[in-house]
This record gives sequence, structure tokens and C-alpha cells, in this order.
Amino acid sequence: MKCYRTFSGRLSVWMIWCGLLALVCFPYCDPQKTTTKEPEPINPADYGYSALCPGAKGCMKPEGELFAGAAAVALTPEAYEFARFSYMVEKSFCPTPTPMSPFGLLRCGELEGRAQYGRRDCGRDGLCPQDNLPTRKTCDENTPCPTPLVCNVAEKKCYLKYTGPDADGSEGDGLDDWFVDCGRDRICPCLDPEEQPSYYGKDKKCLIGHKPNPAYKGPDADGSEGNGIFEGVWMAGFGGNHPAQGKYDDIWARALVLRTGDTTVAIVSLDLVGFFNNKIQEIRKQVAAQLPEGEIDYILVSSTHAHEGPDSVGQWGRSQSGIPLETGATPAFLKRVVDGATRAIVEAHKQLQKAKLKVGHIKTGRQGFLRDSRDPQIFDDNLHVLHLTSAEKNETISVLVNWGNHPEVLSDINNYITSDFPHFLREALEKGVPKSSKGFEIPAYGGTAIYLQATVGGLMTPLGIGIPDLDGVEQTKSDWEKSKALGHQLAVKAVEALKNGEEISKVDLAVWAKTTKVKVENKAFQALFWIGTIFDRPVTDYDPKSPINESNMPKITTEIAVIRLGKDITFFSMPGELDPEITVGGYDGSWTYGADLIDPKNPNPPDLTKAPKGPYLRERIPGKYKFFVGLGNDFLGYLIASWNYQLDKTSPFFTQAPGDHYEETNGLGPSIVPTLMKLYDELIPQLEKPGPPAK
Repeated sequence: MKCYRTFSGRLSVWMIWCGLLALVCFPYCDPQKTTTKEPEPINPADYGYSALCPGAKGCMKPEGELFAGAAAVALTPEAYEFARFSYMVEKSFCPTPTPMSPFGLLRCGELEGRAQYGRRDCGRDGLCPQDNLPTRKTCDENTPCPTPLVCNVAEKKCYLKYTGPDADGSEGDGLDDWFVDCGRDRICPCLDPEEQPSYYGKDKKCLIGHKPNPAYKGPDADGSEGNGIFEGVWMAGFGGNHPAQGKYDDIWARALVLRTGDTTVAIVSLDLVGFFNNKIQEIRKQVAAQLPEGEIDYILVSSTHAHEGPDSVGQWGRSQSGIPLETGATPAFLKRVVDGATRAIVEAHKQLQKAKLKVGHIKTGRQGFLRDSRDPQIFDDNLHVLHLTSAEKNETISVLVNWGNHPEVLSDINNYITSDFPHFLREALEKGVPKSSKGFEIPAYGGTAIYLQATVGGLMTPLGIGIPDLDGVEQTKSDWEKSKALGHQLAVKAVEALKNGEEISKVDLAVWAKTTKVKVENKAFQALFWIGTIFDRPVTDYDPKSPINESNMPKITTEIAVIRLGKDITFFSMPGELDPEITVGGYDGSWTYGADLIDPKNPNPPDLTKAPKGPYLRERIPGKYKFFVGLGNDFLGYLIASWNYQLDKTSPFFTQAPGDHYEETNGLGPSIVPTLMKLYDELIPQLEKPGPPAK
């Protein structure tokens, strides 16, 4: 391009003008101009990553203002059949609502051992011929048993003795009596004398003393009524054969979406015992299909590890003598979770708005919060909080709380679906709690509260301890009041952490994720994978027709991830229930909070001389505020420190070794933690400088 033209007699003037113009247009006019070339997107796989931002296509420039959005979608099953409480195990205590059960006995939790087999057709009362069953009710010469129980004076125990078939004709009619076969809508053709749902007898007529149900309009269209198949929901986390009998509160998929520059991430918490990586991949695929290409660069999914919700893994379905016979995770429920998590992410993305961020940290301590049921007793009690508010209206978008403990306050005696203490924590933060007699008050933040699970291995539990409620009353029973007490105490801690928190202005997003294959060394899990119908996830590097050995051992693909919000905030994940000592060490007693590091009565105490020296994982991760994400992007059971991995010598993996080594029976094997820590060894040096590392 030329910048001048000559005219006779005025050459010098035009040359001056053109010179001035050249100074202005030089960058555009000079054919020799050199420009700074924009970097080309990289393929994360070329650098050993499954996700890498900045650097990958769609997330080249993370710098920019913070945007945030949050949403929650209920995952609670709505249509399923119920079992009969008269076929459940008798307990000394059942949480309210108190189950209705014949003979005044409290029955809840799992079905009685032979309920689905030898005791299938014992009538609605669950009492079979020849039965003479001991109960928990006591008696003596002066204290008789309630009718129709009979006192065994020598044992001072009441017995339930069979006296005859059920008067309504339900016993011995060839139909299963351990569940109510009215289909998923639970609308039965008949009602019993107590106005409870009742199915027909064998002649398709209401049983003796029962009456037609005016609300009944006909059999379920899906064929679930009267088919002799239990169309129920199996609850996860304790033993098999544990049917859901309704809900106390909803379980949720709760999503937080964050964006700076062209980088967008989603952090999702599911009220489940766990969720496999292949199912999380389905969530990612559905989100990608519903949003513009590359709209969300990375999705991190964690499970709260709720033990009071539906089986989402498959391990806790119908079983006999502790051996799973069929999966407890139905395809319909797994689809509901994938669809619900997808909806939560997409909705949170729609809600993206310019945001402000405040972060807080506090330690809860052990008393009234945690118990460690396995030596060494070490507690990672770090509680971190994010508070995101809209920049324009200053209204809460989300409060996210990260802390570690098993959501199992209701124990194995509860049959009502609940998210356990995370429900009361989230409800308190969203709606507030009035000032208690002790002066505790929780403000109503609004927005979407999220509980993100942390270290629960080892084993962190609320069972076996008292938890004071906000009025100072210690709650010790496995009931809703104790669950509420823990949730409210955590909310108080979260509020305190935010009061002393820090506003962070520069939070450019960065992501690192790595995948690896881990061995399934646990022989019990090998058998379940070989069956092929319990777990809905693939195994690799394995020929099921050949013997299992070191060269032919099932492997599964799993994932770790790190998300950084600027230099101050770091999220780092592990795909299971990590022992707290792996994150904080504490073998010197610095994280025991007054508990015995080793129980003096332990018959097989761990050898602390084998414990590794620091620095430990939490120390090695950069950032001022470190959010550890347990059960992140997968569920691989317990992640046990390899130095303390002990197997029973006669029946490894099936029976726990002396000294309380239950976790080994529910973990993949001793090589898993070293394999995952090797990924972190590779990753940690790259975390201070976002972007592609040198090849």
C-alpha cells in the first residue's frame, strides 16, 4: 500500500503531509509490520492431562471479572413400592415416624434375614408356623409380656410364638407378603382394617376384613402392580436388603458454575453414597449437548456420601448372607441422577451474573462433631466456606461449605430417604435459624447452599458421640434431632468463618485434571465385576475368561482434578473416601484433639514407625484456602494409607484383619493410594503456573 501521491509544483508539501500520515498509519501501512501471534490451543492429552486450562481450546484467556450462578435439582425417587415393617429386623429404637408393625414390636432398617426367601408367604404379620422368636422386650415373674408375647422367665425375655394363620387369609396363599405389590404408584385395590394399602389375595379379591379402595382406578400402566417383583428402592451405605419406605427430605444435585474470562467450570455436589466416573462422563456429555460447544470447560462432581439415600452404586441391593444377588442401583434412578445433575449445571449456567467472592476458614475441632473409629485417630477438621454474591444487588448466589464426615447420623435403622445433616446445614444457611437460648443465631443468606464432602475415610463418623443442639441439649440418639444438631452446629461454624473471612478480587480460573487406571485387587470386588450385573461400569485390561493374576487384573479408569481461583483458593480432589492422615499427617499427635492416637486396647495397633514423613498432601497443595473434594469424580471406596493397609490372613478382603480394618474390605486394594499420589507428584509442580507445562 502506498501512502502518498506526487503533484507538479507541490511535491515537498505533499511529502511533508505524507510523512506525518505515515507516522499515524505505519502499523497498518507498513508491509514489513510484525504482529504478536496468538497462541494456538493445545491438546491436554499431549501434556498428560485430561483437562488443562488455560491452554486448551475454549479456555485460552482466564483473566476477567468473576461470574457465578447456582442451582439445585431434586433427585428423590417418587414412585416405588414399599416393604412391610413386619418383615424387618426388630430394633430397640427406630427414628420417627415410628414404623407400623404387629405385636407392638419396633422393626426398621434391613429386612429380616429370610424375609425374601423362607419367610416370603407368612402372611401380613410376618409370623410363620413353628416360629418362637425372642424379642427385645423384657419380663419377669412380676412383669408380664404384652399380648400375645409369652414370657421366658429364665431368660427374662418375651417371645413371639406362632399360634395360627393370619385371620385375613394372607398366609399361605402363594403370594409374597414381605412387600406390598401395588405397583410404583402405591395405590392398592384394597384397604386393610387400619386403612393401609392392601393388595388382593390369590383369587383377585380383597382379603377377609379388607375393603375396596375408592381411590384405585386400575393397575399401573408400567406393569409393576401384581407382578411378584419388588419395585422398590434399596438404600445405600450399610447392609443390603434395606428398603426405602418414603422420604424425610429431598436429596439433590446442587451446582455452582464459575467463569472468568473465557474459562468456565462447574462444581457439583450429589446427595449420594457415590457416583461412578463413567456416569459422570455421561453428565458431561449431556451438558455439552445442551450448551454451545465448549461453554463449560470442566465439570467436577462430588458425592456427599449420604448413607440415607438410594443405592447409586449397586452394592446394596437384594442380598443373602451379605452377598449381593442383584444391583441396588436401578437404571431408572441412575438416569434420574444424570439428568438431574445436567439440569442443575445448565440452570446454574443460565444464572451466571457478575459476582463478588468471600472465603472463610475455621477448624471445628473433634468434640461434638467427629469420631474416628479406626487407629490412628487423626482428624482433618478444616471447614472452608465460599460466599458468592451478585455484584449489582449484593444478593447471595451460593454459600458452599467444605468439611469431612459421614452423613450417617440416622444409622442403619432409618428407612426414610434423607440427605442427613447436609439437609439441615443447607436449610439453615438458606432460611436462617432464630436465636437460641444459648444465643446462637444463623442469618438467612438465601441463594443455593452447597455441602461439599471432604475426608471421610479412616473412619470419620457422627455415630457414637453426643452432639449439642443450639440450645445446648446433647443429642445422642440416631434420630432427626441429632442430625439437625450437627447441621446447625456446622452452619454456626460457617457463619463464624465468613465473619472473619476475606474478600478475594482476582480469581482467574485454572484447571488441571488427570486420569489413570487403578487395579481392582479386592477379591470380593473382582467377583462382583466378574458377575457383571452389580456395578454399572466397565473394567479394562482384563480377560474374564482367564485366571486373575498380576498380568490379568481388572482395572478401572478414574480421575483427580485441581481447580484454582487465583492464587488464594484451591480445590483438589480424590476419587473416594480418603483417610485424613493422608491430607494432614498427624502421626505425632498434632491432629488428635485430645483423643488417643492409638487405642490402648487395640489388639493389632498400627506401626507408626512405618508412617511417612511430611510434607503431606494438604501442605503441598498451593493456596491460602484449600478445599479438599472427597469422592471427586468417582467412587472407589476407602482410600487407605498403604503403610496401614492390613488384610486378614485367612480370608483377605472378605474378612477384616484384627484391630478394626473394615475399610480394607471396602477398598480396591493397597496399590490405589500410591497410584493416585503419583498423579499428584506429577501435578503439584505445575500448579503455581497455570497453562501448558514444558513437554
